[in-house]
Amino acid sequence: MSMIAPTWPALDPLADAVNPLLGAVLFAHAVAAFRAGRRREAIGLPLTLVVMLAIAYSLAYVDRVLGVFALFGLDFSTHGAVHLAAWTALLVWRPARWPWALGVTLGYHALMAAQGYHSAFDVLATAAVVGMPLTILATGLRPLARRRADSGPPRQNGGP
Repeated sequence: MSMIAPTWPALDPLADAVNPLLGAVLFAHAVAAFRAGRRREAIGLPLTLVVMLAIAYSLAYVDRVLGVFALFGLDFSTHGAVHLAAWTALLVWRPARWPWALGVTLGYHALMAAQGYHSAFDVLATAAVVGMPLTILATGLRPLARRRADSGPPRQNGGP
């Protein structure tokens, strides 16, 4: 992490709360899916999250060991990578949430840059490196998630 002093110390708790709140949103979606009888989604969402987080943390570890970002004067943003992994997992199962994902992600990354946690280039480079494997995986998982309606409770009266 960059050791630049925060510009607005009062915003530190907000920046620190974004990823835990996103985790709570993911948990709420999984619980809601379970209660609605969408077992595939209730199980698939947490599993997708685990795989996405494994990718994010693996890339952070690789950078820590190899120091690739440092070679370019950058700092890998693990918080940014985790944030993108969590949203990607949710969007696999709930693609209609993309406006929220975009707004929160842009705001979060702008806040991290403004607070001096990472530069805008750190955040963009991390998003590019982490985003590629997340997108490839999400594209592969999306057809499974589309069938989530098939795993719900049986429909009454033969309706659609």
